[in-house]
Amino acid sequence: MKKKKWAAKKDNKGNSTLVLGEVPKLLPETTFISLTRGEGLNLFQLFVNQMLTLMVMNQMKKSPGLIYAELHGELKKGKGNGQTMTVWDGKTMPKFRNNGSHGFAMKFFGWVIHRKNTKTYYLTFPADGKIPSTIEAANILKEYGKFYNGGKLARKATPPKKEEIIIP
Repeated sequence: MKKKKWAAKKDNKGNSTLVLGEVPKLLPETTFISLTRGEGLNLFQLFVNQMLTLMVMNQMKKSPGLIYAELHGELKKGKGNGQTMTVWDGKTMPKFRNNGSHGFAMKFFGWVIHRKNTKTYYLTFPADGKIPSTIEAANILKEYGKFYNGGKLARKATPPKKEEIIIP
């Protein structure tokens, strides 16, 4: 099995996205996508997020069932946004999510990210043979994802049906 490595992928605007693995030409039928996005993080929240992300990135490299991952972040007007997309074969994500560095990060990070200044989104849905771009993933999250506004649950997730997700 080929060892997974993180690599930076630049877009035409000079922004970088960290990627793990390569987008496969064909996805197994059991593939699903997990998306997470935080918006409006202040410098302290960004620092904590970065430390925890570094720990989780190492765990991701060793995770069976993880097909592909992207980490995207941006800083605008002193506020940070971060988005994670992971693509899984089958139902292997719960073991990853609840254990190791990610399990610790989930328990520790809730009090950091669910604050008055943030908006956060979470969503898991079937891939239907396609992986969205970073921008498409953000749009899908904002339309269908579980949404916390200022640390309070504003909307539960309503995972889209396969035919509702149109990715060219």
